[in-house]
Amino acid sequence: MSDQNVDQNLVESTRKPVLTARQVGVAAAFGGAALALVLAGVTIPIPGTPVVTDPREIFTTIGASLTGPIGGIVIGLLAGIAEPGIPLASLLAHIVGGVFNGLIYKHLSWRFHKNKAAGLALWALQVILYYVVFVVPMFATGVAVFYPDPEYGKFLPFLAALEAGAMPEMLFTTVVTTIIMAALPERFRRPLW
Repeated sequence: MSDQNVDQNLVESTRKPVLTARQVGVAAAFGGAALALVLAGVTIPIPGTPVVTDPREIFTTIGASLTGPIGGIVIGLLAGIAEPGIPLASLLAHIVGGVFNGLIYKHLSWRFHKNKAAGLALWALQVILYYVVFVVPMFATGVAVFYPDPEYGKFLPFLAALEAGAMPEMLFTTVVTTIIMAALPERFRRPLW
């Protein structure tokens, strides 16, 4: 292949970048808001565990959903990096959860954007799955792997206590984010990737 053909292919390339400037801005804004809540110490203790919870998931779920899996990684890093005492467990949970939200929103909830009721029902299901299948189990796994401590007890009872303790946060986040998604015009709910 000649140098001219290579140059021509580079000029005519239509490949999208991994992250657009808009995705970076949105991911930084949502991840920064989640980080600010952690740094501000806005927490609620989870009864029966030495763990606390906070409202950062409002920003992580919406932000990762809009910016896709790569944006979800950025948001997960920002949301989990400053977790007091157990940052690796929080990073694992929020990065995996961010990738999940980034993938599932575009391929499930957004596909029904013309039928707003169905799209919002799928959004609520997405948030519930985020908690029950991804963020809480990954957090418990991270604590067990990176911070083994008899204070946390055995894995399954610890996971069960976290799941039960996170239920009010899950319901709160599901309701608040569903209201936000219902209020946003379609152009602001469109995935950026």
